[in-house]
Amino acid sequence: MSQGDGIPLHIDPSIAPRYRLIQLEPGIVELLESPKEAAHLQLKSAGPDAPAFLCGYSRTFQLRQISQSNTLLLLSSASSSSSSSSSSSETTDTVPDEVTLDPLYATKLPGGYLECIPSRIQIDLSFVPYYHGAELKEAAGSDADLALSKLDVTARVPVSEFELQSAWIAAMGVEIDGYVYRISHDLVLRIVPILMAAIQAEGMDFGTLWLSEVFEAVRKDEDEPAAVIEAILMRFSTSRSEPYCLDTAQLAQWLGIKMLSEHAFLEIKLEDFMEKWELSIPPVLDLTCDLSMLTGQYVQPTPKTIKYLPSSRLPVDPASRFERLFASKSSWLLEEILPFLNDIEKEQVKVNALLMKFAKKKVVKGKTYIGKRGV
Repeated sequence: MSQGDGIPLHIDPSIAPRYRLIQLEPGIVELLESPKEAAHLQLKSAGPDAPAFLCGYSRTFQLRQISQSNTLLLLSSASSSSSSSSSSSETTDTVPDEVTLDPLYATKLPGGYLECIPSRIQIDLSFVPYYHGAELKEAAGSDADLALSKLDVTARVPVSEFELQSAWIAAMGVEIDGYVYRISHDLVLRIVPILMAAIQAEGMDFGTLWLSEVFEAVRKDEDEPAAVIEAILMRFSTSRSEPYCLDTAQLAQWLGIKMLSEHAFLEIKLEDFMEKWELSIPPVLDLTCDLSMLTGQYVQPTPKTIKYLPSSRLPVDPASRFERLFASKSSWLLEEILPFLNDIEKEQVKVNALLMKFAKKKVVKGKTYIGKRGV
């Protein structure tokens, strides 16, 4: 073959189903180049008809099929049998008139390729049953119809290991007798005062708590498994492992959100709410309740009223979110509305761009107000 004839190309479409192409965007390259992320790399899905996700240790990407009309070829080079002749020619000063080129074997890949989109999925653990306490569990009898293991939860929630563990801690997930539960809010409200009093009575440091010591102190007044005590400690701690460092402000925040959620999305008097919130704080914590602790969880329709409005339950779509926000309150101060927009901000779409597109600004006496467009 002369050099101008090119490289032989053989197409074998029969092997096409064996391969799928994934677009290597910068985020995927970073994931592959990180030893910790790559070691946990796997494909996950909640079911046969559910979306597929590519998960590392701490990051999750949703896979989306991109179809195109262009021909895609996967090429492979045959092993050369002329390596000896090539090496021998390198030792001579003469260039051969003809060069033997290895043929390429290709398969046409139908259906385009897979695009990886950074996932902003909200992890839903509502299918995990509540644990209301040892006495109620025994009274309820068998949990066979609600029996779930940690593996069942992992299979139904297609996210990275770190993201799932973070959601599990936030939900106060616990494993008892091989089954998993979420600790009920009522049980937490019952145990927390006992837990705080026991820690204080034993002279323990809130910043250095060991499970064995805390459990021994609590079991004098509360007959719950150590796993329940640990789940509560971990939920309100700044660390994921022992010794636990209790974040009292985080506990106060959770209690405030709990008080608000009890009124669903009804408007209530601010004064009544603040009084109830302060009474829920164990005296040993000596904390002052402040609405700034609940940023992104409430709206004040009037200066004297408050309403539960968690940003996590608002639509992800910007247009729908603004519609819900203005339905709750027609005019917002800029600093009031910003916490409800940060979680939908994209890399190329900043908050100011969202405000310009879906709302209007008005400055009155040095304060910026956000209202509905066209009003």
